Amino acid sequence: MRRTGEHLYQLVQAYSALGDHRTGTPVDHATRAWFATELSKRGARVDTVPYRFERYEAHCRLTANAAAVEALPLYYEAVGKVHSSRLHLAELAINASIPGNSIASQLDEVVARARLSGAEAAILATSGAGGRLVALNCAPVLGSGFPTVLVPGSALPMLRQAAVHLELDAWLEPSASATVIGHLGQGDATNPVVVATPLSGWFSCAGERGTGIAITVQLATELAERWPVMVVGTTGHELHYLGLRRFLAAHELHPAAVILLGAHLATMPLGPESGSTFRSWHLGRTTAGEGLAQRLEEVLAPVRFPVKSKPAEWSGEGEEWVRLGSPLLALASRSPLFHTAEDLPEHATSPEQSSTTRRAGGLRIPP
Repeated sequence: MRRTGEHLYQLVQAYSALGDHRTGTPVDHATRAWFATELSKRGARVDTVPYRFERYEAHCRLTANAAAVEALPLYYEAVGKVHSSRLHLAELAINASIPGNSIASQLDEVVARARLSGAEAAILATSGAGGRLVALNCAPVLGSGFPTVLVPGSALPMLRQAAVHLELDAWLEPSASATVIGHLGQGDATNPVVVATPLSGWFSCAGERGTGIAITVQLATELAERWPVMVVGTTGHELHYLGLRRFLAAHELHPAAVILLGAHLATMPLGPESGSTFRSWHLGRTTAGEGLAQRLEEVLAPVRFPVKSKPAEWSGEGEEWVRLGSPLLALASRSPLFHTAEDLPEHATSPEQSSTTRRAGGLRIPP
């Protein structure tokens, strides 16, 4: 068990070490190559399904009394140049238990107030994550047109007392990424078991993405001993699932079953000392009836995953996979390090946590 846990943890470390996993960047290209290599090592035949899109790029520097402050532009909100000290400072409450549409509504209101204030840009401090900067997923289309920058919640008191200046130059440029497909096992490949996981995100994403990727590789290899398996590694997750949407629109799939391994699968809870008000949770969702959902919950008991049968709402990329009509099991968790730069292997997971999660989701998951 320890050996398996160490191996999974090493995969998380290797993925995290590649850098910030934003779609269409050199790190994204390196990540897809790395994932394809890991699948090939396990005997998979690997294909890629490319797609093109317009990538948001920016040079951003925010200073307070001439000292640099951590800042991240709100992607796609606006393009163009801003060099100004006429800035609207505000708090943006981010909590993992708040639905995404509520955050979007709050964001629209804050940006609208900033525009009416006469400022030339908005500086939004993300609160709720222990003072950390929290990145926000977005659609890859231009937003309000008002320049907006995210900063750590801990910086807001200081920014309110300082001379603050923003230099921002943002633009869109043609870019490309791809979905990585791995085929393993024997039998009728027209109705495979699909094991899917996202590959992209805002930062190094050790817990958010790395743990699911590591378990995907291991689980797919084990399932392929009994069934034909298709591994689907998607990019564009932080861009409202752009890669998966493009892939499903271009391919007619009829999986025997889909197992989606989503965010923070094997992450450790953080205590109150983290300063985060994010509520950690684990949740499985399935299209199966109550009887099978209960069996799945029993299988996942070591990692405390409740399983909802036929939920009214699906989260993450489950929103897209459920449209296929195939049996679906989607697993995801939420961590206080969600969408933060501190989501690193040593903070997010461990060999023991990885091994426990992998064993809970092993060959006993029925397709």
